Amino acid sequence: MKRGIYLIWDLPLADTVSPEEFFVALQGDYPCAVQLRAKHSRTKPPVFESLKSACSARKIMFVVNDRVDWLDPDVDGLHLGQTDGEAPTDPSLFVGRSTHQLEQVRDAARDDRISLLGFGPIRTTQSKRNPLPPRGFELLVQAVAQAQQKPVVAIGGLTADDLKSVHHAGAHAAAGIGAVWASPDPVEALRSLVRCWNNL
Repeated sequence: MKRGIYLIWDLPLADTVSPEEFFVALQGDYPCAVQLRAKHSRTKPPVFESLKSACSARKIMFVVNDRVDWLDPDVDGLHLGQTDGEAPTDPSLFVGRSTHQLEQVRDAARDDRISLLGFGPIRTTQSKRNPLPPRGFELLVQAVAQAQQKPVVAIGGLTADDLKSVHHAGAHAAAGIGAVWASPDPVEALRSLVRCWNNL
């Protein structure tokens, strides 16, 4: 996975957004990956195919959150939380695992099925119900050090002002959720994050 801004396409926050129009408007300022998070969808949401196609056309990694049953040959990866069960054994599948404490980081680092670690929340976040207390940047530095060179995505309440700290901590990417979808102009918000990261 490339370094950069890891966009969480969160439903229902992004329900009304057309993926193709969104990516055209980015004018090349693309995230390094897009993760579809649709916690309340029992079946594939209508945006699934169009988001997958928009990412594929631009060679952006497309990852689904939690749902092993949504995988198909054109989905690049799967992201699992701590309570989402064991990772699939398919060695060709890119699998991420959410971690919130250093013991979980060490467990994921030792698991050959895990390709990437999400670590957070770094700051207070509004994008989850009952969020965990913020972990902060000092713990992020330790998480990166204990990830055994597996890429780490920092997540949770991050803004453009935090990207330098995320970068200096050694994280591979910074996740964007609220900083994008809570903005009155999500396209410009994401472009700003991507340009900021690329200029570090």
